[in-house]
Amino acid sequence: MILGILAVFGFAAAPATAQTVYLHGGAGFPSSSGLNDAYKAGFNAGVGIGFPIVSQLEGVIRGNLDRFENDLPGFGNFASWSATGNLKLNAPMASRRAMPYALAGGGIFRLGTENAYETEAGLQFGAGLNIRTSPRASLLVEPNYVLVFREGQDTQYFPVRVGAAINL
Repeated sequence: MILGILAVFGFAAAPATAQTVYLHGGAGFPSSSGLNDAYKAGFNAGVGIGFPIVSQLEGVIRGNLDRFENDLPGFGNFASWSATGNLKLNAPMASRRAMPYALAGGGIFRLGTENAYETEAGLQFGAGLNIRTSPRASLLVEPNYVLVFREGQDTQYFPVRVGAAINL
């Protein structure tokens, strides 16, 4: 629902040429006790589209996969597929090439091991740095904190995303 509201508002308010496409990958680190006890660092990959809302505020819709390797025999690897709607606050340019930002949002997370997946709501918070490489593209580095609300014990992990932002 949050994704739909952001998409309708953002695409209606923004001209077609103002969107930004995000592509990223990186490492992920489990932090809740349930993940820490059985899983080690893993990887993440994802795509997103951003659209301006007002000056320096952007809506970003993302799809991500975060996967963690298993340390215990007999158990599968842990994966979290997510669709999130986020607000990204871009700070003023720190230099002609670097722009820090903060990101927060929520969405739906489908997580579990191999054949035992469940769907839950969750939140994510992060900060990052865009480094402009051309007038229409930049590299990004973005550490995040993800909290997925699960009955019994919440799932928490830290993905560090590295990627590209391409202005359309």
